[in-house]
Amino acid sequence: MRRTFRSTATPNPSILLSMMFGLVALAASPAFAGIHTWDVAEVFSNADGTIQFVELVDNGTAGGEINVGNGSITSSLGTISWSNGAVTGPTNGRRYLIATPAFAALPGAPTPDVVVNPADVPMFDIAGDTVSFGSFDSMTFPAVPTDGLQSIDDATGVGQNSPENYAGQTGSVNANPAPPAVPLSSPLVVLFILAACGGLGAMALGSRSVAAER
Repeated sequence: MRRTFRSTATPNPSILLSMMFGLVALAASPAFAGIHTWDVAEVFSNADGTIQFVELVDNGTAGGEINVGNGSITSSLGTISWSNGAVTGPTNGRRYLIATPAFAALPGAPTPDVVVNPADVPMFDIAGDTVSFGSFDSMTFPAVPTDGLQSIDDATGVGQNSPENYAGQTGSVNANPAPPAVPLSSPLVVLFILAACGGLGAMALGSRSVAAER
């Protein structure tokens, strides 16, 4: 006859607590690993908010924050998410660029890592806002410069815009370029020149008539 023995000893509470914390940390780690050291670094906009970018930077040192490619930013205007997949590390010190389609079309603009949908334009309020990257970092700023040249950097304040993408491509854009020069062959210019010449010719003829009468 076999007997089955069952332990009646009460488990050590400290061991149970350690196990519980371990399980919680194990469950939470996938949500935070690979993304939590990315911060909002720079914001830029033109006067009507159609040309904007938000730049992130990995301020960590581990270099394994590769899940920035599946992130989101939130402002007072809403949340913008993207699912480009993980980036290739190391990530420490690298930048990640989220921008509007009109920014991407500017001459000399670095290729954005994320081009937002037109329905998400503008991405933030140019009168002042808070832009957050997930639940990991936020940047609160006053009214942004709208001269098309300056941006707000979280570390240095207002200065020349300096967008950079994850590939390391940098640039400085002009979102309010001067209107293009009108070529001399333009019909309007030609008409203006002919009209001016006609006026001068009439003045010359008038002068000659007066001289003849004298």
